[in-house]
Amino acid sequence: MPDSLATEMPSALPSEPPKFIKDIHLAKRPQGFTLIELLIAMAILAIISAVAVPLYTQYSQRTFRAEAQADLMRCAQGMERMGAINFTYVNALDTDADGVGDANTGAVTANVCTITSGNYTITVEGPPTANSFIVRAVPDANTPVSGTGNVEMDATGSRRWDSNADGDYDDANEDSWAH
Repeated sequence: MPDSLATEMPSALPSEPPKFIKDIHLAKRPQGFTLIELLIAMAILAIISAVAVPLYTQYSQRTFRAEAQADLMRCAQGMERMGAINFTYVNALDTDADGVGDANTGAVTANVCTITSGNYTITVEGPPTANSFIVRAVPDANTPVSGTGNVEMDATGSRRWDSNADGDYDDANEDSWAH
């Protein structure tokens, strides 16, 4: 075939696609997220929250309980100091701040110890005797630790935690603070 015929014959395939196909490929996808993508993101956040919030709450409660335990240790040392000075734990609390102990039970006073925990009320239970006392941390209402049980310590150093908040220390594993 001569060269002139090859150049005159039209090609079977066009060199460019038709305009409507070109427009389809060049069309931009709408901006933003689809409803399915948003629902999947929300489901992932819900699952993460369902795991993270209870763990954070437990961590916070343990931290607040550790603060109360430190307060109980300080108060027990303060009661021991009062016992060493007076040879008894009776009337160790100075409720009127006159420098003389005048109460057996109630909230601890500055002459015994300084409280740092804001979520527990620390009290001397009893009444104390010449040889024994009990200091107890009771969770305050409407705090992250309300309903988590009392923590207490006595003159012998025994530590108890009413972990199920039933009002007694007779249940399993309630004879220590290590839970």
